[in-house]
Amino acid sequence: MEFLLQTIKRGGKMKNLLKLLLICFMSSTYAGDNDIYLTQSGGGAFNLTIDQIGNTNKVGTSSTRSTFAGASITADIKQQGNTNTLANAIAQAASSSWTMYQIGDSNTSTITAGGSGAVTSSDFDYSATGNTNVLTWLQGSSSAATGGNFDAVITGNTNDLNIRSEVIGAVNNWTIDGNSNDIDVTQIGTDDKSITASITGDSNNIDIDQTTSASGVTDTINIVAASTSGVINIDQCTTGC
Repeated sequence: MEFLLQTIKRGGKMKNLLKLLLICFMSSTYAGDNDIYLTQSGGGAFNLTIDQIGNTNKVGTSSTRSTFAGASITADIKQQGNTNTLANAIAQAASSSWTMYQIGDSNTSTITAGGSGAVTSSDFDYSATGNTNVLTWLQGSSSAATGGNFDAVITGNTNDLNIRSEVIGAVNNWTIDGNSNDIDVTQIGTDDKSITASITGDSNNIDIDQTTSASGVTDTINIVAASTSGVINIDQCTTGC
């Protein structure tokens, strides 16, 4: 099953409300192989709800991402099952709220935010429950990408997180509960940046780099870890760590 949905700015106005709800059942078992490719642009309020239940479902792919550009976006995306794919490119999204869930094993998420504009006053939440899930998050590759808060909650083992924030004033908060997870976090920017993390579990490998070349900038890392046999590496520097 495949859906292609586009909403574009027409005549200076955009439809104020779009809500897409996809729930796939097949008899009493989970369905799968459902694909959604969505392109959205324009101003005004935009509401999106996607619910996929089953295996090998997709909301975009690494080569054909679902794309978004506009302010005041409210998005709630949930995938429940295994080997699902979530690939979103959020070009700009000031004053927006994004909530993304993956429940199951071997799921993959690739998300970029602020690729061409600001994500000021926006909140991005990602939650994964399961094992061997992969998240790649890039926030703020545009020089105009200011602000934006990213939170991640991971429950499970052998998950892989790659988080890079280049926004002006990056705020990252994450909670990890599980074993043998690999977390790599990079923050780059010319304003105050912060990372707050709570880690529970053993044999987790965590690498954090904070870089700024501006004077008067305060970079903060606050980690509470209840674990054994883990590795935490932290670098704070003025040029590439």
